[in-house]
Amino acid sequence: MSFNLGRERPAKGLLIMHNENDKFRSESIVVRLITPLDEKTSQRLVALNMLMGESNSLYPDKQQFSRRLTGLYGAIFNRFCYTSGDCLVSGFSIISIADRFAKGEQVTSELAKILLCSIFEPDIGDGRFNEVYFENIRHDVISKIKSLKANRHSYAVKRAAEVAFEGEPAAVNLLGTIEDAEALTNEQLVESYHKLMDTAFVSISFCGGGTNKEAQKLVTERFTEFCNSRDYTGIEYEKTASPSAPKAEPRYVTEQLEQSQSKLVMIFKSDCKNEFALKMGVMLYGGTAFSKLFMNVREKMSLCYYCQASIMGTKGGVMVDSGVGHGNEEKARNEILRQLELLKQGDFTDEELEDAKRSYTGSLRSVYDFADDLNAWFFRRFEQGDMLTPNDAAELANAVTREEVMEALSTMKLDTVYVCEPTETAEEGENAE
Repeated sequence: MSFNLGRERPAKGLLIMHNENDKFRSESIVVRLITPLDEKTSQRLVALNMLMGESNSLYPDKQQFSRRLTGLYGAIFNRFCYTSGDCLVSGFSIISIADRFAKGEQVTSELAKILLCSIFEPDIGDGRFNEVYFENIRHDVISKIKSLKANRHSYAVKRAAEVAFEGEPAAVNLLGTIEDAEALTNEQLVESYHKLMDTAFVSISFCGGGTNKEAQKLVTERFTEFCNSRDYTGIEYEKTASPSAPKAEPRYVTEQLEQSQSKLVMIFKSDCKNEFALKMGVMLYGGTAFSKLFMNVREKMSLCYYCQASIMGTKGGVMVDSGVGHGNEEKARNEILRQLELLKQGDFTDEELEDAKRSYTGSLRSVYDFADDLNAWFFRRFEQGDMLTPNDAAELANAVTREEVMEALSTMKLDTVYVCEPTETAEEGENAE
């Protein structure tokens, strides 16, 4: 079994990554278009991404597009659009079986052509996208905005992040407002398309068995030619990590929604430079079934239905996310803070630290099992500014000492406390039952 890892910069504003293992029977190509987050443009880029995934000039009818993918051994064409720190990442991926399983058919090359067509030749006729598809997408965006509050958990996490990173790009609401979506025009998306192509940093990942060399050649040459021809003035992203400084005093925000329990989200900010010491500390704090938050706040004190801690990507934040019985918000908050202080003082055993390391390194081993996971791993490492493999990360995590964990946790400072509690109407309804 051979593993190939590589990274090259063939043109300004272009990064190409290869992470291939001959055990994989599939091939994937992922194109990410990275731009700074901006509340004035984010909604348009979301809608544009959705629209470009519907059709292209080669297959202007989405049913025809879908049938062609099915004919290529059920290949999958995905679109995505999400925030990463202070950046917006939009793009497309194409996943297929390797050519050696396609009875001599060059599946991956055909799919590479479709992918390139979707990006460089979208279905823009007479300066406009297909009007029916545009209207459908515009209404989809409006529906997504309206449904945001339906998922109380994701809504609370999103709102807490908006408070924590207020004044920073990371606080931008990706979907924007209903008013903006209702006013969205076809011409605005065409304009956004041209601006995106002129200004986006392009990251391309080839991941799988490494047998799609012709497809890789097609994509690499097309993007290299394009990036060399444009007058690119965007940021040369060596990494997208952008830690956020904590507020002078924590900010407390409470909202009410019709629900049966409260959501308590606490965000800490850290300037810790020892990534893996902080990871181990957060796992001890609330990242495992034997963590302090799970064993004490949830199990022993029964203050939460769930209580977990996680590191917030590239922003230098740690989030504690919990579902709390109404009336227990303050008790839960105080105990969450107390457990952190105890950990900072070294209130954990060597065995607990070793268990955290085993849990983390076990999850790292599974990254090698799936091409998509490997692809996502190396893009996250790009965001951090390095090319560590999962094995490299496991070695660094295993070398972490208890003193380093305590030092890492000591950098965590409370920034935001967000509570989403039941309205009086919701409480009355629950009591009536």
